[in-house]
Amino acid sequence: MTKFYLIRHGETEWNVQNRYQGITDIPLSSVGKLQAQAIATRMKDYEVDAIYASDLSRAFVTAKSIAKEKNLEVRTLPQLREINFGEWEGYTMTELEEIYGDDYKRFFMEPHKYPFPGEGSMEAVQMRVKKAVEIITSNHDHQKVVIVSHGGILKVLIMTLLELDLSFYKSFWLGNTSLSILDQKDTGKWVLSSLNDRCHLNTMK
Repeated sequence: MTKFYLIRHGETEWNVQNRYQGITDIPLSSVGKLQAQAIATRMKDYEVDAIYASDLSRAFVTAKSIAKEKNLEVRTLPQLREINFGEWEGYTMTELEEIYGDDYKRFFMEPHKYPFPGEGSMEAVQMRVKKAVEIITSNHDHQKVVIVSHGGILKVLIMTLLELDLSFYKSFWLGNTSLSILDQKDTGKWVLSSLNDRCHLNTMK
């Protein structure tokens, strides 16, 4: 049985400011670094065969914290980068609403119906995610794999493996360094056993 431990990167200053990050390479904040260590400490108790991450620093550094505890290397995949928000990156939701008005409001409410400024449709994002899953599963059949990526990408990954419609994108949220767990059964079907678990952050002072 293949198992995925899906982990969102630690906090950045742009997360705190509610700015679209996308593929802009924003580093972890001081809090984000502590969060990364907290999830790394938690993952000591889990059997892990491999660690994959987005090549953007906020995900890679989070993954490195886990890799250090597990004595493993981090393998980067560009397919795990966050959704490309193009010209929106660096702006807050409030600023985008002021600039684009109802066009942005419609996108915000139903993002699966409208193109992303830098990447096209959510279906295009999903194709990229499927490629990442294909690479990982082909290399680690019946193994336990940590995947450190971004909120948007991990949501699409979860929806894809659970065979959910992309309209579910707004139905759930993944916090910084949250842990979600997916298990592939012998039938090939994936089952979600944990979603957005952040209990390890309770140990932070």
